[in-house]
Amino acid sequence: MQTQARFIFPHTKRVQLLLAAGVLLCLLIAGCGFKMRGPTPLPFTTLYTNIPQNSAFGSRVWRAIQANSPGTVVTEDAALAQAKLIQEDFSRSRREVSLDAQGKVEEYELNLVLTFSMTDSHGNELIPTSRIEATRQLPYDEDDSAAKQEEMAQLYEDMEKSIADRLIRRITSPDVITTYLQHNPTPGFVPAQ
Repeated sequence: MQTQARFIFPHTKRVQLLLAAGVLLCLLIAGCGFKMRGPTPLPFTTLYTNIPQNSAFGSRVWRAIQANSPGTVVTEDAALAQAKLIQEDFSRSRREVSLDAQGKVEEYELNLVLTFSMTDSHGNELIPTSRIEATRQLPYDEDDSAAKQEEMAQLYEDMEKSIADRLIRRITSPDVITTYLQHNPTPGFVPAQ
């Protein structure tokens, strides 16, 4: 009589439970109608912006517009544009949040603010002057200032990405598209659902 050795992996049941929970979660999300937001075509074919394309922030915004609305061309000539996205201000600031007993900075608050507006070619307001702001905390140590400067640069870059994403969501929002279409009927344009 032969006996078979059975190898039981101690985490097999845990893996099966996690897999079953993952499948159940996917079914719940699909069942409630959740759908990831895909590209949102804009109702205009030309867009002017004064956000400089040769900056990291500007190139990110220009690429995101093209990715979200491939039929929209970003132009550098405001006279040719059906809509205008105007950057009124884009500023960075840094303030000391806390000091140690010797008066050295222990923490900074980094702030990045974009002020912008959007109109159609007739001057109708699509987005009134608005602000998008990002804030991050940076623990600071003078003894490691070079590394902290690199970390600060990385935090500002992350904040720029966040602001660019939020700007794109704002200009592609249903209320902006609806307002544009009220002033500029576009035959054949079907807003994304």
